[in-house]
Amino acid sequence: MANNSIKFKYDFFLKAIQAIFLPFLLFIIVLYALTIKLKYVFQESLWPDEALYLYIARNLADNPLNLFDISGQLFYKSPPFLMYLISAFADIPFLEFDQISRLLIALMATGLIVVTYFTGTKIFNPVVGMVAGALMAACPLTNWIGVRILTDIPVTFFIYLAICMLAYGKTRLFYIFAVLSVLTKYTAFPVLFLPFLMKLKPGKWKYLYLGLFVSILIFVKTKSYINLPGGWINYFYNFFGYPNISQLVGESRYFLGLFVIFFAIVGFFITIKEEKYSAVFHWFVIFGIFRIFLPWVIFRVSRYTLPLYPALFIFAAYGCYQTGKIVASNWPAYKTLAFLFFVIAISSVLFNHTMKGFNLLSQTENSFVGFKDVARFIKTQPKPHVLATASPRQMKYFGPEIDVYDIGSNITEERFKIYLEKNNINYFLIDFWSPHLPRWCQSFDYQKHGYQLIYHQKNIYLWEKV
Repeated sequence: MANNSIKFKYDFFLKAIQAIFLPFLLFIIVLYALTIKLKYVFQESLWPDEALYLYIARNLADNPLNLFDISGQLFYKSPPFLMYLISAFADIPFLEFDQISRLLIALMATGLIVVTYFTGTKIFNPVVGMVAGALMAACPLTNWIGVRILTDIPVTFFIYLAICMLAYGKTRLFYIFAVLSVLTKYTAFPVLFLPFLMKLKPGKWKYLYLGLFVSILIFVKTKSYINLPGGWINYFYNFFGYPNISQLVGESRYFLGLFVIFFAIVGFFITIKEEKYSAVFHWFVIFGIFRIFLPWVIFRVSRYTLPLYPALFIFAAYGCYQTGKIVASNWPAYKTLAFLFFVIAISSVLFNHTMKGFNLLSQTENSFVGFKDVARFIKTQPKPHVLATASPRQMKYFGPEIDVYDIGSNITEERFKIYLEKNNINYFLIDFWSPHLPRWCQSFDYQKHGYQLIYHQKNIYLWEKV
């Protein structure tokens, strides 16, 4: 009886410690991740896609049907939910619209850590959930994109909220968040099929996934033989192509690292061996197949892989956990050594990833800046304010009353001269951050063609027609 009493008290003590320690540790991890992001929420830098979403969202705040881009065309390249969501905060006092929008994205990125923890805990155990959450908190890609007004963080947040609800048996909430994810980004649509896929036997979904991979491969192979008209069909059609292996490898090594990649593979195959075919497993496989054939350009479109990251971290955490168990059961004398190895290795990964995140954030916070000031300056100059630039989205957002013309990356010098005259352009702005700026623009003789420099700040130059 005494022994049973002691055992009961010991078990009760362990459960009490777990009930207090785990939430506290999760709180520390969440606070750590939020602190990283808050430093950059108020940055001036505004990427082209951010400016476009903000421009449309601001218009939606005035007119919920005004879903048109800077050229006056109906915007179809992304579903509208994110723009409608941030439009609700357009009139918040004391904060600029871009700042409050960034804060909302940062909170979603931080919430993704909590969702990853609960998902990993439910599917495997609290240790796996906590390690996966910590990896998510330090992830350089999540921290970098987590302060950008883009669809990638929100769609990943809603996808894993849906998966988490499915894991906990909350079917109605699953469909709510699954629909929200699809309304945020088209590529989330496979999440809607997870309940169906989880009911299939492995013998069926294996052939289903193989057939999907082969079908996309054939589609990509035959693209060069099929010509499509322009418009929205052509836009989505051209998104698929052969993967650039060097870019794929470079992105994975930088944002994940060899340790995470190796143990994610270990965890994935242990999951298959144990036949733990959860919603995370099916999402990872089905979206992974699509992601292979989407563009791969490190840093520029690395965010397209973000919906795989929570699953990768869960698998990596499970791989570490199971490897430690195997060592402990087969070589008990090395149990402590294995534990120390994983503690040191995971701590090293967290530190390394945190430093990479800070490096990316600090390098890019001073890029794509100055548009607000130059738009304010143009408003003080003689009208008409007809401007040509390779960064039309930022200029249209900060100067909605300015008549903005886009300079495409493929325009030649001769066509550019005609373009200026034809559209009566009296202001021309170049910024050296724009990926669409033709190279010859930097050495073009503007004075010879009747333009004088009237404004210069950092990488921005504004020319006025004399």
